[in-house]
Amino acid sequence: MNNLTYLFLLLLLVTSCAQESETTDNSNPMASFASQTSFQNAHEEPAAFTYEGKGDYIKIPCPSGKDANAFLIASEEKSNNYLILIHEWYGLNDFVKNEAEKFFDKYENINVIAMDMYDGNVADNREDASKYMRAVKEERAQEIVNATINYTGEQAKIATLGWCFGGGWSLKTAINAADKATACVIYYGSPVETATEIAPLKAPVLGIFAEKDKWINRDMIGKFTTLTDATKKDFEAHWFDAEHAFANPSGGRYSEKAAQEAQLIVDKFLNKNWYSKN
Repeated sequence: MNNLTYLFLLLLLVTSCAQESETTDNSNPMASFASQTSFQNAHEEPAAFTYEGKGDYIKIPCPSGKDANAFLIASEEKSNNYLILIHEWYGLNDFVKNEAEKFFDKYENINVIAMDMYDGNVADNREDASKYMRAVKEERAQEIVNATINYTGEQAKIATLGWCFGGGWSLKTAINAADKATACVIYYGSPVETATEIAPLKAPVLGIFAEKDKWINRDMIGKFTTLTDATKKDFEAHWFDAEHAFANPSGGRYSEKAAQEAQLIVDKFLNKNWYSKN
């Protein structure tokens, strides 16, 4: 091997290691998908929409001194019922706020908090969404999650729900909330992979998945089912003849039929495990 060939191979190795480091230094397993053109193309750029409903942005203090951002629709009466929503890969945009209001109007006397995992960044195109998703760091994301859980108070009864990127963080939020969490909903999000990670989980988990999803597929969820069975966690999965992101009304892969069927399952699950008027 001559020197020129050796240097070329060394450069390839260094570049590969750097790319791997960039991927694994993120807060979610889905980060590795974010740089894939096929995954980006599975998320049509959101249609124009302006939310003009209820709710306010709030700041939640964090130990680092950098406040977390969130969108809150609060009950007019005191309530310990909290639904924590986690956005998909475009960030905390107006579509997510609109979903927050839909849930708020569906249940009496609840609080809905939509966390901002991108620290103020909201994408309106695939390139920025990919960048923001890959830029999320575990330490900061966990800080946002834990600060939000603390914000709900000692007596809070928490349900978590997230889509895509937020689906994985719905599970992590329920894990962190421990006894406070009574229900967790994952919409086509990547779950945790080890018994150590899932050990603190107390809440039952509902998974909503798409048969045509090339990433969050039956192989991945099958492994998670094996994990939950082995650790005696409560997990049920429902599959729909649809694409990844089928419940997102802002995208071209939205399936109204599948989304409505999934919503009925989610409502039944939340009513059974989380919601109470007290």
